[in-house]
Amino acid sequence: MAEERNENKNLTHETLWNDYQNGQAYLANMGFTQNIPIYVDFFEGRQYPAATEDTKHIPKPVFNMIEMIVDNKISNVLASPIKHRFIVEGNKLATEKLTRFAEYQKKEMGLAEADDEAAEEGSVKGTYIYHFYWDEKAPGKRGNYEGGLRVQVIDMMNVAFADPSERDEQKQEWIILSQRLPVKKVREMADDDVDKNLITSDMKETLYHYDIEQEGMQECTVLLRYFRKDGEVYFERGTKSTIINKPRPLNPYINLKKLENIAKKDYDPEIAASPDEVLEKKENDIDKPKLSLYPIAVGSWKKRHGSIYGRGEVEALIPNQKAVNQEFSMQLLDHQETGYSKILVKANALNGQEITNVPGEVITDYTPSPNWGIKTLERTSISGSALQLAPQIVDLTRTVTNSNEVITGDMISKDLSGLAIAQLQAQSQKPISRLQKNFWKTQEKIGKILVQFYKFFYRDKEFSYDLTLEELNALRNNPMYQGQLIEQTQFDIFNGEEFMDMNVEVVVEVGAGTQYSEIQSMSMLNSLLAAGLIDPMTYYKLYPENAMPFKADLIAMEEAKQRSELQQLRVLVQQMAQELEKQNTLSKEQDKIIKQLTGELQKSNRMFNALQKEYSDKITVQNEFVMDLMRRQQQGGKRE
Repeated sequence: MAEERNENKNLTHETLWNDYQNGQAYLANMGFTQNIPIYVDFFEGRQYPAATEDTKHIPKPVFNMIEMIVDNKISNVLASPIKHRFIVEGNKLATEKLTRFAEYQKKEMGLAEADDEAAEEGSVKGTYIYHFYWDEKAPGKRGNYEGGLRVQVIDMMNVAFADPSERDEQKQEWIILSQRLPVKKVREMADDDVDKNLITSDMKETLYHYDIEQEGMQECTVLLRYFRKDGEVYFERGTKSTIINKPRPLNPYINLKKLENIAKKDYDPEIAASPDEVLEKKENDIDKPKLSLYPIAVGSWKKRHGSIYGRGEVEALIPNQKAVNQEFSMQLLDHQETGYSKILVKANALNGQEITNVPGEVITDYTPSPNWGIKTLERTSISGSALQLAPQIVDLTRTVTNSNEVITGDMISKDLSGLAIAQLQAQSQKPISRLQKNFWKTQEKIGKILVQFYKFFYRDKEFSYDLTLEELNALRNNPMYQGQLIEQTQFDIFNGEEFMDMNVEVVVEVGAGTQYSEIQSMSMLNSLLAAGLIDPMTYYKLYPENAMPFKADLIAMEEAKQRSELQQLRVLVQQMAQELEKQNTLSKEQDKIIKQLTGELQKSNRMFNALQKEYSDKITVQNEFVMDLMRRQQQGGKRE
């Protein structure tokens, strides 16, 4: 833990300014004050000194291999997507909520853009410094406090550390940041009891070629010092001539408690401005965790022995870049000097003629025969080895800095497949991995600072997040949500107080890191879609963002299509159910008719059988009568 402020130390503007000047002296002794502007100039292409009368005619070509190498190193370091995961032990719901809120808030404050800026700062200057602060003017609200968390990348030349040999910024006794601000704004920032007349413009120490203020601008240097008192982080601001903001805690709860005491008029304003004040503790007060981390994260591109400041790429490349520039400058100067042959002319040989070098021009030599008075001087060509030296320097530089064509993505061979290129590049990525690990380590420190701000500064903050494909499908297939429209984008409310007493572990999750991983992914997705192993929605969701800028529109269209098809299926099912009901009703009616017809048929059969029997009986009786009549006739004839 850093040594905390000595209570007996006289906290004056002279002390603040002297501490900052001591930090500037360290930068000068390390050579940074002189060299950092040179690194910036070479990276941005200003690689020649100001022309003099003797050098103004010399060509000054710039083949900026420094920018190429640095840009490719930055691209490879940032190629792997980074995600902060905030793990609350034993609480999955709290873990997911905090992680989702962090992703939303990081986009809101533009942390990805700050990462790009930090990577460039580090690769050029060797050190990149993040500063997180609460901006009361930022849009948004969190209960009693307006504003939002913001981030800025600070130039290493504008930062001073209590102990520059200590690499852990959280172990520093204090850290000072400097900034140039308009005098009017500084007077508005100052405490009410500050004499505003002491805040005046001062001379800016010009470091970079572009670091020049407009004439007549009223600006002054403002120093912001962070330090600790009883484990709490405090800050104060001052100029060269006065303290404009007396020490106050970064913790908003302590500030709120001060305001409450002032409102009760039982609070001494003189003590209120001091970090040594003792606040009256109420019976119902809840002890809050301390805001103990400096809101500053320092990263080194490459570590420098015995210093918190690191090493960049440009520092070692400048001699090579100068050699390349000199070689090409010599070649161009040779062509410039010998492009038109020099002509040797004896006295009176031209006889008033003027040589204009117009094609086809005829010049008469008036020198008495047989001598010639006009002739061209023999030119000496530049050495062939010199012509090859500059390309050799470039190739060797790319090799030793691990910036060959495998890394930069240049065409290696038309006969190599994308997988083979990816494998070559994976092998070449090993030296880059060390730079990436340095950057990821800084991201872990950033994650801890973010958690601190989330706990203390955010209350009832609305935020949105996107469900994963698995979560979305699970909800849509849940019987509880049948018939409801489940959108992928969800909304929630974050309250940092819920996490105040929770121990949060920060883990930096890193995605795929090869430059050709997207090509492999696209090829695999195309194959899976063609084989019917995935549906179009899955294809769209997994397709790389950079290769499909209209990805969100396609997903929205596919979701609308699926919802339309689902609605059509539901209507069709309802129609089929209605038709089936009609068929069931008709079938029941037909069964009833059949039963009725069956009864009638049975009744008819019985009637038919009865009539048949009756008719049969009558026939039998008639037959018997006829037979009896015939017998009688036969008997009567015999009597006669």
